[in-house]
Amino acid sequence: MTREDQLIKRCKAGDAEALDELVRMYYPDILRYCLWHAPDRQSAEDAAQETFIKMIRHLQSYTHQYFRAFLYRIAANTCVDMQRRKWTSAVPLPEGLTVTEDGYHRAEEDADLQRLVSALPPEQRELVLLRFAQQLTLREMAEVTGLPLRTVQSRLRAALTKLKSTLSEGGWE
Repeated sequence: MTREDQLIKRCKAGDAEALDELVRMYYPDILRYCLWHAPDRQSAEDAAQETFIKMIRHLQSYTHQYFRAFLYRIAANTCVDMQRRKWTSAVPLPEGLTVTEDGYHRAEEDADLQRLVSALPPEQRELVLLRFAQQLTLREMAEVTGLPLRTVQSRLRAALTKLKSTLSEGGWE
């Protein structure tokens, strides 16, 4: 049994310390994911918090194989819901990525990736971000998006082909 499985089991039994540890384990990644979809840092923080509230609400019924994918699915749905309610339709570059010695290069790479994928259709952009910004596996991506694995593979391949074409034509600076 993995550490994650142990924490989930303890959370289901009402262990608040296990819940805190589980949230600490995933909060930075979920916040980073929400930053890709939110118009500003405050909105991203709200979405991340809402994600964990929903995770707690649905944890008792959790039976999935991939907890991380389960959590990203909640985050994706939360961002969509919040966007419908109050965010603008444009997805700007992530704000609030601090420039620190350790995080500077990662923040630069995130901004470059966001600019590069902004021209992709939304379903392809989401797959590229899940794969390369969040390092999810193809199976996790399929679970997050609710798409068949082969569809995820073909859409990701199509997106990468478009990105390669854009880069080789010099259409990106």
